[in-house]
Amino acid sequence: MDSQYPKSEGGLWPHDKKNQKHPDFRGHIYISRDQLKLLLEMTKENQANPDPEFKLKVDVAMWNRVAKDSGREFKYLSTEVYKPKPKQVEPQSDFGGMDDGLDEDIPF
Repeated sequence: MDSQYPKSEGGLWPHDKKNQKHPDFRGHIYISRDQLKLLLEMTKENQANPDPEFKLKVDVAMWNRVAKDSGREFKYLSTEVYKPKPKQVEPQSDFGGMDDGLDEDIPF
């Protein structure tokens, strides 16, 4: 995860399953104000130039932890909005990649 993007955090705890269809873990993520702003900015950018396949991606990292107050094991989560870096366009010279000869040693 890149530190330049705002992060959020949360946790997952073992879930008391009543049947096999219930989840093994349940929990929550607290979304920070800065992260929410970034998600909204990305959504607004898509509205200006709509992409029918538009999806917001959030990267998630997880660590095994033990709660200080209860001693209960849980999964600590950290999230970060995935924002691809803009593609850099390489500037093209006026000569279209041709050698202009200016790099040659000039004898005077």
